[in-house]
Amino acid sequence: MTTCWGAGVLVNKRSHQLQPEESGGESYVLSGAFGLLALLMAFAFSLAIGRYEARRLLVVEEANAIGTMSTRLALLDEGQRSSLAAVLAQYAKARAAAGLQAEDSAWQAAHDQTSHRCAQFGDALFAALSAMPPDTRGPVLVQAYNAMCDITTARHAARQARLPAEVLVLLAFYCSASAGLLGFTIGKADRRNLISSVLFFALLAAAYITILDLDSPRSGAILVPQEELEAVAKGLN
Repeated sequence: MTTCWGAGVLVNKRSHQLQPEESGGESYVLSGAFGLLALLMAFAFSLAIGRYEARRLLVVEEANAIGTMSTRLALLDEGQRSSLAAVLAQYAKARAAAGLQAEDSAWQAAHDQTSHRCAQFGDALFAALSAMPPDTRGPVLVQAYNAMCDITTARHAARQARLPAEVLVLLAFYCSASAGLLGFTIGKADRRNLISSVLFFALLAAAYITILDLDSPRSGAILVPQEELEAVAKGLN
């Protein structure tokens, strides 16, 4: 952005050499450009923070779903409950570990592994229910199992949902273009204008980096917390 600002200053000087008259209309264009930039930045930030919050809430929902499944296993006989509880504890531990994966390839592999564990738990649960006489415990357990599986799919979709690359490129281009327009409007590269402009560009860059950070679930400084799921997994062991 500083380079674009400097280019704008040079264009301004060149234009004044060719046409010395002052038009005075650049300030209106600059106000409109920065107004639109603020709107685009706020829109992108709102999308990023919304998706971050959705991912955070899904972690809490999954922790609650696993905890509910564990509680409802108490409806079964001790022999059936103990074997299912062991499988569920392994599944919860695997889910907590999967959420910590930063690389997409490692995360996808961990997700596939936990999906297989979830299917194994389901097979064991349905086998136990088939060996029981039909009663009200079956629907209650199946409902909890379905909720636990559904939240896994929701978390997978939420992690894959990112801001479109075209939006981020457009935002970066607009920041650079606005910086160039600012340099053209100021028309002076003295120390005072340079310092104030660089500080402004630093604020823009910080906002842009924050948007990128929020849009990355397990990389950067802002991470989706996994404490609730880790606590549930630890409690099942």
